[in-house]
Formats: sequence, structure tokens, C-alpha cells
Amino acid sequence: MKKRIRERAVELGIGDVSFMQVQPLPLWAGEVEKRKVMDPDTADYWESRGLVSDCTSIMKNAKTVIAAVYPYKPYKLPFSSDQGSFSAHYAAYPRGRKAVTELGNLLKDEGYEILIDPPVPAKEIAYRSGLGKYGKNGLIYHPSFGSFITIHILLTNAIIAPDDENCGEITDCGNCRLCIQACPTQAIAGNGAILVSKCMRYHMFSSEIIPVEVRERMKNQMLGCEDCQRVCPKNRAAVRQAYQMKTSEEIFSINKLLSGHGTGLKKLLTSAEKLIGKNYARPQKVLSMAVIAAGNSGDPAYVSQLSFILHHTHPPIRAHSAWAIGRLGGEYAKKCLLEAMEQEQDPYVRQEIKAALLTIEKSE
Repeated sequence: MKKRIRERAVELGIGDVSFMQVQPLPLWAGEVEKRKVMDPDTADYWESRGLVSDCTSIMKNAKTVIAAVYPYKPYKLPFSSDQGSFSAHYAAYPRGRKAVTELGNLLKDEGYEILIDPPVPAKEIAYRSGLGKYGKNGLIYHPSFGSFITIHILLTNAIIAPDDENCGEITDCGNCRLCIQACPTQAIAGNGAILVSKCMRYHMFSSEIIPVEVRERMKNQMLGCEDCQRVCPKNRAAVRQAYQMKTSEEIFSINKLLSGHGTGLKKLLTSAEKLIGKNYARPQKVLSMAVIAAGNSGDPAYVSQLSFILHHTHPPIRAHSAWAIGRLGGEYAKKCLLEAMEQEQDPYVRQEIKAALLTIEKSE
């Protein structure tokens, strides 16, 4: 069975698989507690993920954990000026999950139970099973593919001989600090822990108002950030192989997203849903990120579109719109903000409008 699984994995485009006996996973729980102390403002985030360290709490008769890495190539940078950028990870993950699901059918057809991507710490499993080591940015680096991989877990009650689990040191980064230095928001602590409250990726999924200092560093990034990965020596080969985005993958046109907000973004995001999944193509979140990208563009032509979004029903989108208009500046921008201030009731949005007006005054 082990040989058949490995052969089928190759056919499905899976880069590597490992087999591990079900066992306690204490690393995850310990690291979470450390992060709660280091970054108390986001302590609830770790609980909300719902990950468990005991596989048998999900499948009582679980015997084997199969970990798989699905390699992908990053996109070439920069994206065109009107396109919000996103990591190729989000397009690769659904493909990887589909491949592992197909892989699991080998076991399912033999009458075994399987669970695909259960809520367990996938990175710890990948490390413990010998698939890779942690980088200082908290990602797993495979010896052949680097960190441009998606990690998938297959839990089963089939008894399969485990691989050699001598995983060695948790990291082999030595004194290298390139990823820490490259992080635009200094979200990577010296010990490799990610400070979620500073991480752009975390805020991209938030429904709340994003801190100004994070917005300013997002540039036109709308989903994911790869700065720490692209500078890593272990990813040199993958970065060299980066490929030009296809027209069909251009899913975040800033201009179209801003123009289409009033008529409904659901239809406009159909191609995004097909590529990255519904979870990452939610209209409010995508619009919020498009507004921030417009604010960082330096193009005052966006002000006219933002002036309408300044009256959106969702307060964080109004707040981000006020900030974006203030950054782009001009007399028309000031007029829009003053008119919005007369109608605005939300105290946080009013605060953003005042800050935007002050930004314009300073620029004048």
C-alpha cells in the first residue's frame, strides 16, 4: 500500500509524501502559548483556528498520518499597475487538496476511513515526519521545493509502516535573518514567531479596520505576502522559475472592483472564486483590499470611485476609503471628505475622515 500511495502521489503532481504513526503533537500547543504571551491582542486568533494536537480526538481509531507537499511556482513580479497582487499559494492550495483527496481514494477503496486536511497542526506534522524544517518565518521548507508548497494531511485508520521519524533540529537557518529583515511590518520576531497583530496576511482576512501602519505597507497586495519567502536562499530555484500570470488569473482588477461595488461584486468575483475558492473571494473583504490598493497607488483618478465607496454600508470599508482619499489628495478629495463628515455617525470612521483631511492639509 505504501508503494502504491507514493506512485499515485507522483501521478497527481504531489511533490513528496511521508508516513507517521499517530502520536501526540506537543509542539503546536507550546508554541501557541508563547505567542499568546508575546502578542496578547490576538490571543483569540489561535483559539478560533480550532486546531487540536490529538488526532484521535478527530478519528478515534486513527493509526497513520500521511503528510503531503504540493509544490507550486510563484508569480512573476511586479503585477500590472491596475491589478491587485496575490500569492500563487491561494490558487495552488485547492489543486493540492484535490490531489490529496484523489490520493486518499486509494485507501477509501480498500475500505479504510480517511479524513482530508483535518484540524491538526499540519506544519508540525510535516516537520515531525521528515518533510522539511521550519524557517525563521514560521514556514516549512522542503529540501527540494523550499517554502513554495501547500501542506496537506491525510488521517486514516489504515496501519502503514512509518518512515524514519528522526527529524533532527527544528531549523537549519543558522544566523541568517534575511526573512526577518524583509518583513515589511516587522511581524517576524527574532525567535521566528509570527506576531499576528503585525502580519499583513492576517489583516487581509479581517473584517475590522486595518491599522494605518499596516495599510501603508500593503502596496497593491490584496491576498498574501511573499516578501520573506522571496529573499530566502532556499527559495532561489523557485523564484527563478516564477512564471508570468495568465490573463485568466488576473482576478483583482482594482478599477473594476471599485466601479462594480454598487452593482454587486458577486458576479464580478466569479473568476476569483474558481481560482482561489469562495473563502478568499468574499465581496466585502476583496473590496476593502481594493480600496487600500487604490490608496497606495498614488493615482488620483481613483478618487471619484472612492467617493462613492465612502458611503458604503460597511464601516471598515468607509474608513479605508477615507484614508485612501486622503492619501491621493486634491481639492475634490477634500470636498468628498467634508461632505462625508456631515453624514457620518460612526466614531471610528469620523476619526479616519479627520485624519485624511489632515493629511491633505499637510500635503498642501
